[in-house]
Amino acid sequence: MLVAPLLLVLFVPFSPSSGAQLPNQTKAKDLPIATNGQPFPWDRMRLPTTVTPLHYDLAIHPNLTTLDFTGVVRIELDVHEDTNTVILHAKQMQISDVFLLAPEGIKRLKVLEYPRFHQLALLSDSVLIKGRKYEVHLAFAANLSDSFHGFYKGSYRTSSGEVRVLASTQFEATFARGAFPCFDEPAFKANFTIRIIREPRHIAISNMPMVKTVELPGGLLEDHFDTTVKMSTYLVAYIVSDFKSVSKTTQHGVKISIYAVPEKIDQTAFALDAAVKLLDFYDDYFDIPYPLPKQDLAAIPDFQSGAMENWGLTTYRETGLLFDPEKSSASDKLGITKVIAHELALSGLFKHCILTPKLAVYPLVSSLSEAV
Repeated sequence: MLVAPLLLVLFVPFSPSSGAQLPNQTKAKDLPIATNGQPFPWDRMRLPTTVTPLHYDLAIHPNLTTLDFTGVVRIELDVHEDTNTVILHAKQMQISDVFLLAPEGIKRLKVLEYPRFHQLALLSDSVLIKGRKYEVHLAFAANLSDSFHGFYKGSYRTSSGEVRVLASTQFEATFARGAFPCFDEPAFKANFTIRIIREPRHIAISNMPMVKTVELPGGLLEDHFDTTVKMSTYLVAYIVSDFKSVSKTTQHGVKISIYAVPEKIDQTAFALDAAVKLLDFYDDYFDIPYPLPKQDLAAIPDFQSGAMENWGLTTYRETGLLFDPEKSSASDKLGITKVIAHELALSGLFKHCILTPKLAVYPLVSSLSEAV
């Protein structure tokens, strides 16, 4: 059977479109039309590689009463070819205060939108020079999604009948663009420094450990998280909720925490023990230290996907993480173990995978999950 050649074809990762033409070299008559009626300087679904991201500094403020959010992002850019155009993604959000931070000073950028491909074009009066580093600054606002993708509104009902609201992320495969302006393709990897503004009655968690909390005017709090490893936008994650947590530390020094709604926190003991044992097993089996200082596992009350392997913050359906000794069965225990094994293996191996992560790692993870 000619299986191997077929698999090689299927496993070849797609690279971003380098394009024979730079964004500012395309003929105007061939260009799509932006929302303001002007030609949009890029006509392909895949982003050009003229400019690529190095680092995102993201501040976001979800309002769980009005069910919307605002934010500011600063993206450090690496310029590979002279250009006056930066093409990136944004979907269904209001964009304002767009600036270029260049060695010669701060300049306002013109913004064009092309909703068909969820793209923004940031136009500079001066040329961004190859080899130099620049930053773009964008403020944005949008509604929390109702679709269980992007940055979306979740809710649950307490035993007393009270409905409580939370905000959670699910960015795979291309939904980060609905949460903040970004280069939302897996090949565009960067580091992320995230800050989340919240009310005192809520907590915020993200991919990395919190380093400090700052009090803001109006009684709000701003949580600052450590900078992530270099990763794709679809692995970014954050949750604002009233969840409680339990924690343990692995033999290799990684802090494991399980998050759940307050009334179900007593159903997290089995998942916590399983996660600690599994992460220790993977560290020893592969002889590869887990690349992050902590690993959170969050049980989301209304989570559409089975689970998601965000680095440092894996998310699950409640049925995939919570075990009630009085109601759950032995098969439930097995199912929880397999799901956790699967997600932790994906998270731990992503850093060392040279191909598109899931395509390359899934067969190995499936086998290991069965064995464990």
